[in-house]
Order: sequence, then structure tokens, then C-alpha cells
Amino acid sequence: MEQAMQQDLISELGYMCLGSRFRRLGERLQAGVAELAKQEGLTVQTAQFPILSALAEGPATVGALARRLDLSQPGITRSVGKLVNDGLVETAGDTGDQRQRTFRLSAQGRKLLDHAERHIFPLVEETVAELCAGPPGDLLGCLARLDTALAQAPFGQRLLARRAGKAGA
Repeated sequence: MEQAMQQDLISELGYMCLGSRFRRLGERLQAGVAELAKQEGLTVQTAQFPILSALAEGPATVGALARRLDLSQPGITRSVGKLVNDGLVETAGDTGDQRQRTFRLSAQGRKLLDHAERHIFPLVEETVAELCAGPPGDLLGCLARLDTALAQAPFGQRLLARRAGKAGA
């Protein structure tokens, strides 16, 4: 019979596996935000929130979004295409040149983002801050606390509990 709690090799390897550890934590955090968004009736993918937030600053091209978010242009192109298909983003005037098309939030996108800014973003901010609490400059300690806490109670469960606590307050 295997041990109930196996050693976490990625954690043991420390800085050598920092990227893998961040990816794993990112997946856990995004899954929790997706769960909360679903509870709030929002269907947007969590990775698309930064694009919506960037477009809330004003219309932008795919290239400008890629630079603003420091993400790949092909990834932004795919996400913007999905957001356009979902009615959350629209073109802001057609120059005829596909590479220079400008996008903006649609009224539906603005409404969704406003809802997320009121009901999702603050819970995520507070819950992550709580999970990361500890001595400043202790990156591996912070990651260990995050790993342990998220293994004990998934991020989505923590977000929903925080929301329920605020609703009862």
C-alpha cells in the first residue's frame, strides 16, 4: 500500500523546478477562479480576464494587447476571437487591414467585467493574500504554504467560503 502522502518532488527540487511549481499553482488558482465564476453565472475563461481588463482601459489591437499583457500574439489572437464570438468584445472600426484591427469591450463585456470586479476579483485578491502571508522575501516558504494550503482545501472551495462569509456578514 502506498503512503497516504507522497513526497512532492517538484517542491523538493526547489528553485530548479520553479517554473513547474508556478505552473501547477497557476492551474490550481485558475481552477478555483473558474469555479467561482461559474457560481456567479459567468462563462468567460479565467485566462481571458486580463484581456477584458486591458480593453477596459480603451480600445487596442492584438499587438498592443500582447505587449500590455506580455503574452504571445497568437494566444491573444485566439482569446480575442473567442471573446468576439461570445459577444464580450467587438471591433472598434475596420481599417481593412486585419493586422491593425482594433478591439473594444462590448456592452456585454463591460457588464461581465463590472460584475467580476465587484464579486470575483476582491475575493481572489483577499484569498491569495491570505494564502501567501508570511515573512517577506521567503519565496520558497510562500510556495510551500500555497502548495500545502491548496492541497488541503482547493482554491475554489476557499473562494466560495470567503464569499459565503461576506454574504453572512
